[in-house]
Amino acid sequence: MSSDNNLQDPHGFDPEIREIEQEIIEFFATKATEFTGRNPIISKVMTYFYIRKNLTQRDLQILTGFSAGTISKSVRQLLKMNMITKETIQGTHKHIYKMEKLPFISPRYFLRTESLMEEKIREVEKVKKTLDANAEEMKNFETYQKSYATVTQLLKLLPSISVFMEKIEEELKKTKSAD
Repeated sequence: MSSDNNLQDPHGFDPEIREIEQEIIEFFATKATEFTGRNPIISKVMTYFYIRKNLTQRDLQILTGFSAGTISKSVRQLLKMNMITKETIQGTHKHIYKMEKLPFISPRYFLRTESLMEEKIREVEKVKKTLDANAEEMKNFETYQKSYATVTQLLKLLPSISVFMEKIEEELKKTKSAD
């Protein structure tokens, strides 16, 4: 989706400046996608936050050309990753979202733990299903019991990684607050 050039820039930028900004956004969003493997939409929205600092969801719609649903989903993900904060605009029911600085401290952002863990859990579940389905044929193999025990332990361990990442982020926040 491309941005609608007929809509006025939310911060009143001149069309030439806006065009330059769009080139910069595309460059950095593309590089962020390549570096982190993030979804290009999330990368683009995050790059706008980095440049503009404070934006409403409507501002993001105008700037990116993405639908309200796409913006809402992206904002929720960035909030969940602690990349942006949400404030209510005084005297209204509207929200403004802010990125004070690029938050490189988020392990979840760099490690993509939620999606990575979900993917790994599905893979290990497939392995366990195969082991279960072929248990009678494989039970005489020397490594079957160890493999089965390892897969079972992984299925218990992998879901706890998300909780572990949350604890790390809480500690990082405490450390950052103390600075």
